Amino acid sequence: MEHRNHDKAPLFTVVIPNKNRAAYLHHTLRTCMMQDYEPLEVIVSDDNSTDDAREVVEDASGRDSRIRFLPLGPGVGMRDNFEFALRQAKPGYVIALGGDDGLLPDGIKGMRDILLETGLELLAWPAPTFCYPGVFAPKGQLIIRRRRGLKIVDSRQFLHRQAKNLHYITDLESPMLYVKGVASTLLIDRVRERSPDKRFYSCPTPDGYSGIVLAGEVAGYAFSGRPFSIYGLSPASQGLAYLSNSEKAKTQSEKFYEDTAIKPMHRELAEQPYSPLITLMTADYLLTAKDLPGWPGEFPTIDYRQVLTNGIKELAHGMYGDERISRELAILNQIAEKHGLGEFYREKVRGTNRHRKRSHFEGTGINARAFLLDADKYNIHNIFDASYAAQYLYQGYLDLSIASLGKIVFRSVMYRFRSLGKGSPLAVQSEDWVKPVANRK
Repeated sequence: MEHRNHDKAPLFTVVIPNKNRAAYLHHTLRTCMMQDYEPLEVIVSDDNSTDDAREVVEDASGRDSRIRFLPLGPGVGMRDNFEFALRQAKPGYVIALGGDDGLLPDGIKGMRDILLETGLELLAWPAPTFCYPGVFAPKGQLIIRRRRGLKIVDSRQFLHRQAKNLHYITDLESPMLYVKGVASTLLIDRVRERSPDKRFYSCPTPDGYSGIVLAGEVAGYAFSGRPFSIYGLSPASQGLAYLSNSEKAKTQSEKFYEDTAIKPMHRELAEQPYSPLITLMTADYLLTAKDLPGWPGEFPTIDYRQVLTNGIKELAHGMYGDERISRELAILNQIAEKHGLGEFYREKVRGTNRHRKRSHFEGTGINARAFLLDADKYNIHNIFDASYAAQYLYQGYLDLSIASLGKIVFRSVMYRFRSLGKGSPLAVQSEDWVKPVANRK
């Protein structure tokens, strides 16, 4: 069903569930304050932060009345914080950011234009990533995905990909609300109505589930190659804590495991506790969405041999320490036993060698999928700086299309050819700029 909002300036709500990210939140709010769009609300839902998050938000709200601070009191955990924040959104459209993410210049206007143009309820894009110094590279890095144009994604094809690949995080077309997608509140309400407890977020982690469950509610959704927001990876990012083997990161992860213990994974995943393996999260999202009464999404039956194989491969990539690997192997073992695949699983584990930890490319470069920029070299120090840099770099990428490069080369060759003739280069240039003036008569 399409949601055709005839209001040319619908309300957009940016929800920012936050916990102890004040140092980065300041810059996230700056990217929201620069949005030249009036029907906008920015809601920071704070999960009992012990830093100066309140002061940061109140300072920003004193300069921009579109920003609000909502404290939750005692720590409630990530899932409940996201749910609470989402419930504050009034009718219109909503996107969620983390406390270290941001919006690109005119990002809200860009979302608005495409949603009104297509009449669709859901829009996604390939968000760039800014890695703060010390995350992967000592001086920081900006990554821009190389995509162009606007297309309508067939939701069924997207869900089939998810069931086959079991890796939601690498699918650029995933319409998850977290940073890389925006949805109408009517669509979100439809998901809530299907849920037994009337919640939108039904999995331990809120990001990828939102993309899968929302895609299943519509026949198709819009995907823009032009980004409207940007990921921030900071030392405070929860996802990085799973990969780090420092004692601080381990403590942070253990606290998160405790917070999510109340919500185990799907029964087909042996009701195991939350796992950071992308394979298991993707399977959990798909299975949980499929259980919602009347959910129209479709995807093929999940192959649990593939689940186990993919999970083992993730552990073999060298990103996890020994203690982390032991926990995840035990979870995979329970899933294998659940589906009568115990011997298959043990053979896979015995036949898999652990790889050395892969190093991250540092500095400036380009590959088939993205541009990479040395952040320090270009004076990019935070998500606010990165949002402007990403906007300019992406625009440059659009301008340097194959067609435009062809025109540049053609004009250069023609200029050189004519300059070798009777007229001087100055005479040739004079003819070029006189013609348009003559044509206006």
